[in-house]
Amino acid sequence: MDTSQSKAPIYEALCDYQSKSPLRLHMPGHAGGPGFELEGFRLIGSYDVTEVPGLDDLHLPEEAIEEARGLLARAYGAQESLFLVNGASSGIHALFLTFNPDDGILVPRNAHRSFFSGMVLSGVRPIYIPVEYKPELEVALGVTEKQVDSLLEENPQVKAVFVTSPSYFGTTAPVDAIARKVHQKGIQLLVDEAHGAHFAFHDAYPTPALHSGADAVVNGLHKTLPVLNQGAALHIAEGFHDFTRLRSAYSLLTTTSPSYPILASIDLARVFMVEKGESQLEMAYQLSRQYREKLNRLPGLHCYGDDLTGFEEVTDYDPLKILVSFPGLAASGREIGWQLREQYAIQVEMVRENYILAMMSMFHEKADWERLYQALKHITAVYQGRREKTVIIEEPVNPTVLLSPRDAFMAPKKQVPLKESRGCIAGESVAVYPPGIPALLPGELITDELLEYLYYIKKSRLKIQGPRESSLNSILIIDA
Repeated sequence: MDTSQSKAPIYEALCDYQSKSPLRLHMPGHAGGPGFELEGFRLIGSYDVTEVPGLDDLHLPEEAIEEARGLLARAYGAQESLFLVNGASSGIHALFLTFNPDDGILVPRNAHRSFFSGMVLSGVRPIYIPVEYKPELEVALGVTEKQVDSLLEENPQVKAVFVTSPSYFGTTAPVDAIARKVHQKGIQLLVDEAHGAHFAFHDAYPTPALHSGADAVVNGLHKTLPVLNQGAALHIAEGFHDFTRLRSAYSLLTTTSPSYPILASIDLARVFMVEKGESQLEMAYQLSRQYREKLNRLPGLHCYGDDLTGFEEVTDYDPLKILVSFPGLAASGREIGWQLREQYAIQVEMVRENYILAMMSMFHEKADWERLYQALKHITAVYQGRREKTVIIEEPVNPTVLLSPRDAFMAPKKQVPLKESRGCIAGESVAVYPPGIPALLPGELITDELLEYLYYIKKSRLKIQGPRESSLNSILIIDA
């Protein structure tokens, strides 16, 4: 092990500053903690400082932050790494800003909302990659190599491909195969790996995107590591096309008052993962194997695992994402989620009509896994039987993009009755949730086929996200 990885430069600089017991005549206004009445917040406040001498400058790092940045890059095998204190979204926005307005970028249709805001900021033009929707699960898992290859052939002007891997459900895309296709075209592969920050520290977990040929990767460190909320990182490989512009975009987007507790938590988490991450992840991996088997022995319940790799767009899965469906129970995932929360004081990450998603951490002990198992064991005993099937959601139609997200965002808009929107350009998004795949995004043409689909989801009384008027009696359009 690289002995320098045991150092935590940012945390050590904070401790050195505290040891001098300075009279803090600088920001923030809580004066180092005394401004808080609650003791817990006073402790946090003692680490919450500003960029005084000895604590470096996030925008022009030369001391502790620069040293910690280099250590983070080495830990992840990156050429360069940047601390993100505005969350992973700011890293995605910065990557989009390395391209020029009207540059074509392949993006998944069901990408995180930060993709759309990144396209609004940058002015790039999206070419959407369709995602395969799994109606039995109400989820869309990812994109395939064939889809990317086909779209690159149809759109030779594309400058980059931006994919998500792993998905929210822990499934990973064929990043290595996509990287080969992308690099054959001489363009960039960018990966939103927000939920995969721990992959780099244990071989039993999916291969990190950076090790599979990605040119840039965003990790939401706080999602899976011992890092405070909003703590994330942007990792750059040697072949990245414009690091100078990326640094400018990063500085443009990043607060000038960065949170030192967040920075220190990233610094300390990197030390922990290098020194103890493998053993901690091994324990979690073994617990996952053990309890997936136990859960699958419960009647009426199915815990997904190796069967996920049977889908073409899935190469592997995160063993700490526990996706459970209830094909043999007379209760929905929502009812079971309610039971878990109200009767057993267990709050899972997500509940939907056909499934629940539990995000286990490497810090959950056997007793925690057993608690979830016992709760589901009791619930399955009560709800044996089958419930009526819910409405099957049809696939959204392929979009016709007439305006870039930026142009659509800037354009004047007006509300019109849905029946009068045929041939208009959408001014807002419409998505059935779950699975959250947009049927319509701002800047897209409302065709006959698309209008028919909007009437279908309106008639089906499915849950809709996006429009101001959720009943879809009217819709916002571009007022051309």
